Amino acid sequence: MDDLDEQWEFSIEVVYVDDHLMQLQALVKAGNWRGKANAYDVREDIAAFASSLKRFADGTETATEFSTGAENGIGMIGLRFYRIDRSGHIACHVRLASGDMATEHRTEQVSQLAIEIYAKDNWAVGRFAVQLAEIAHTQSGRAVLIIERRV
Repeated sequence: MDDLDEQWEFSIEVVYVDDHLMQLQALVKAGNWRGKANAYDVREDIAAFASSLKRFADGTETATEFSTGAENGIGMIGLRFYRIDRSGHIACHVRLASGDMATEHRTEQVSQLAIEIYAKDNWAVGRFAVQLAEIAHTQSGRAVLIIERRV
């Protein structure tokens, strides 16, 4: 069995904090596909997304999304959660773009990854929302979404 087959994870972690912003690092490992990106945001935006994600997990919202940064070389993290069937299974479209590019860079130098991952269940999404709320409150820590292996 390939080691890559065992790696199934999505996480967001605080890697730097200053007076105004938090630098977040998103990491996705989905079998042979993996990516990492950093982007900056304020705690209020993260708290608002955590609240919306919790409502989504509870079934009171049909979809929710979060995006910070941009695909222009500064780094981007984009997430869109939605239900994929009548049973209520949850997917997340993850978009990542590399950052820390020189001011004078070509568009093609920005690495990008877009992938659909599948949450284990509503509880996993709700737990991820609670962890994101804690990140917004403490400006530290790591939130992990338990994802399913899909072939």
